[in-house]
Amino acid sequence: MCIPMDSPTFVLAMETRTLPSSGHWKITLIWLLMIALILGAFSAPILLNDVDFPFWWAHSLFIVVFLLAIRYLFFLRHSWLASQQIIKIALFFLCIWGVFYLVDTMHDFQLFADEDGMATFLGHLPNADNTSLSKFIKSEMIFFGTGSILAVSILAIRLVISVWSWHNRGKA
Repeated sequence: MCIPMDSPTFVLAMETRTLPSSGHWKITLIWLLMIALILGAFSAPILLNDVDFPFWWAHSLFIVVFLLAIRYLFFLRHSWLASQQIIKIALFFLCIWGVFYLVDTMHDFQLFADEDGMATFLGHLPNADNTSLSKFIKSEMIFFGTGSILAVSILAIRLVISVWSWHNRGKA
């Protein structure tokens, strides 16, 4: 059943999506807390070993962007963003720029890991901890870096589909 876009039912349904009473702010707050916990969990081994890690910004960016992009990729229809067409178009262009920035940041990390090695900032640790922490850092940076690049790329396509669906069918 398709509700005409000018009907009172459709307008009321769209207005309730963005009202504070709709509960979307609670879900957003829960997601942000979950992202903070995951970021803390993956940062803890580096912080606890007192490592002078030169890629903190990239590390945090990869994790936050990956989790936010996954959220909006799968739950866009149920978010506050569902009825915000101008913001979705702006996010589409931001995603295009973001993919290039994430690829460049990932390349910088890979170049550092290949040329200088992880031992440059893990040299103060005993050899056993050095190798396991080195593998952990490299693995999680590659996982979240690649995941964020893919998630943002697919999110850009998802935003275009959502704008098209909203314009032609009246739903996100």
